[in-house]
Order: sequence, then C-alpha cells, then structure tokens
Amino acid sequence: MASGGTIIPPPHSSICFARNLFQALSKSPELSAKNHMVSPAAARSALTLVFMGAGVKSAEELRRGLLLGSAKKVEIAEQHAEVMSKECVCNEKGVSMRLATGLFVKDDLELLPDFNAKALEFFNVQADALNFLDAQSAMQHVNKWIATQTFYTIRNPFSSATFSVESSVLLVNSVYFRARWAKRFAVEHSTLDDFWINPKQRMQLTMMRQVGKFRYGQSNKLKSRILQLPFEESDLTMLLIVPFEIDGLPELEMKLQQFDLNEVALKSVMHDCEVMVPKFKMECDVDLKVPLQKLGIKRIFEPGNADLSGLFAKKSQGLITEARQKLYLNVNEAGCETNFDAPVKPAAVGKDVELKIFKANHPFVFAIRNNRNVYFVGHFVKP
Repeated sequence: MASGGTIIPPPHSSICFARNLFQALSKSPELSAKNHMVSPAAARSALTLVFMGAGVKSAEELRRGLLLGSAKKVEIAEQHAEVMSKECVCNEKGVSMRLATGLFVKDDLELLPDFNAKALEFFNVQADALNFLDAQSAMQHVNKWIATQTFYTIRNPFSSATFSVESSVLLVNSVYFRARWAKRFAVEHSTLDDFWINPKQRMQLTMMRQVGKFRYGQSNKLKSRILQLPFEESDLTMLLIVPFEIDGLPELEMKLQQFDLNEVALKSVMHDCEVMVPKFKMECDVDLKVPLQKLGIKRIFEPGNADLSGLFAKKSQGLITEARQKLYLNVNEAGCETNFDAPVKPAAVGKDVELKIFKANHPFVFAIRNNRNVYFVGHFVKP
C-alpha cells in the first residue's frame, strides 16, 4: 500500500503480465513454427515509461494492460526503480543483466523537461530527438545505441525502412543477459543427438549432458516434465517445460494460459537427475504492437486517439509508431553468453540412486525467471 491508501502493483502482477504477453504471442500462427522468445519484464518496463507520459484514456489502457494497480504515477515509477536497481546488475561472477529502453521521437516534437527528468531518474532512459526524414542517419543512431546497450551482442537490427515521414515515436527495447550455470555442463560430455521437430522429422544438434541434483517435476495437467537450471549466485533459473509427446507443444502452450510460471516452478523439487538439453542461440525481433493490442493497449498506437500529453510540451498528434524488442540468447555449457573459467567436476551421485531422466529432444517452452519477474520466455522448436 502506497501513501494515501493507493495500491501499488503487487509483486505477482509482473508474473501475470508475463503469462498474458506470452499467450498473446504464442497464438500467432507465424510464430508457432519457429524459435521465438520475448522479455515480458523489459516490455513492461518500457511501457511503464510510456505510461508516465500518457494522458487520460491512453494511461488507463496502459494501467489495466500492464496490471499497474491504482497508485499514482510517481509511486509506480519509484517501485519500478527500486525493483530494477536490485535485479539489473553487472557482476563479474553470477548474473549480469541490463534492461535497455530507447525512446526516439520526431525532432519537431518538443519533449517536456519534466518527463525526461523522471525518465532518467526512474528508468535510466533519456529520450532522443531524431530527424526521421534522414532515415539513414536515424538508423545508424538507433543501431549504435542498441549495440552499445547490449555490449554488441545485437548489431544493426534496424534498416532505414523503419524510419519514414510517418514516424513519430519509436520505442526500442532489449535485454543484455550473461550468466553462469550454478552447475556447469562439461564440454566433453556434449554430443550430437536427434531433435524431433515433429513425429516424422528430426535434425541433429549439440545436446549438453550432466548428472546432478536439480529441481525436477512432472505435471499431468500440463502433460509435461519440468526442470530448473539455476544460475550462479542468483535466484534466477532457466525453467524448462518439455511435453511428454513430441507434438505436444501447442497443447502445452494452450494449457499455460491457466498457470503462471511461478505455479509451474513449484511443481519441481530436488532430485538426482540426468539432464540433456540443447545448446542453442536465438535472436528475435518482436513487434510488440500486435500482442499489446490483444491485451487492450491500443490507443497509444492510434492516430487521433493517442494521448501522450505528459511527454510533449505542446498538443500534437504524437503516437507510438513502432514498439520493437530485440533479443539475443546464447545457451551453452557454461551458461548464457559466457565461457568457462575453471574445469567442470562431475557431480557425485550414489551408485544405487535412481535418476530422473530429463531430455529436451523435441519442442519445449523455456523461461529465465525468478519469483518476481520473467526476463525471457519462449519456445525452441528446431535447431
């Protein structure tokens, strides 16, 4: 409860938003057949920034769609800053994470100084004015920004076609994530193995293997096996949900509408396990406009309906013309976007211990999350 009796967003609301956003995306036929992921935490952070500059009906849609509660804007911003200052850190060991949001506006739209001050204080964002008529220059500026923010793991994601005379406000969002597994995989145990795309089609990929104690479970409701791979010096885990059946992913994603990822994670407990998971890289370009509109966030994208009166000094037809999320994930034996710094010692397991077998050798759902936020959620369907 914030001052004045207003209700700030409950901690669980970000997890519920993650479920809603993933479901809105997973219903897209064009995404169901390819590897895909989204960062709900980063998207919610970026849209909360837009909420700070939105007026009346536009703000109300954002409040409802993002599950922000009924607190005042400044209280929501303060809570956001407090949570993200703890979660987004850059360490030499453990997890390094940066949520990056860029707000690029047409140069003839005058920004309110108060908005930029709050954006910098609570979101670590400074809105930039760009000449969208010079598409080449605008492209170079935005591409350089995102490369710098992601330590050059994402390069040149935008073409000059993104920018035109119609461009008004471009919202760009990304996550840099580097982390070591708490229990790393030995490279020498990785082997080529079959990955079944469907019951009749398979491809080979590098399958990482290890034996050790992990949180493992099964869910008859989800018809799936569940495993958590913890990261070093962090409460973040990679949650893997593998359907019992090779072609069970569509049914799993439909049933996940009824559960948030915290509920799924609770179905796993410590077991001695033999774990086999793919080594993979994934790069995604997410157009956030479509899933957000499915969640009822529409007005900020609509000419004549968008109200960004808290963003601009004068009444204008400013609106969000692009809301794009660029993501990259590199999952290997050492962790995510990281390398080995010491040899891996195999875990000691008793001879008579019965091992739970977890093998992700057909399409599955994955998430990088803790009890407060979901930083990545997606599905892997083929090498």
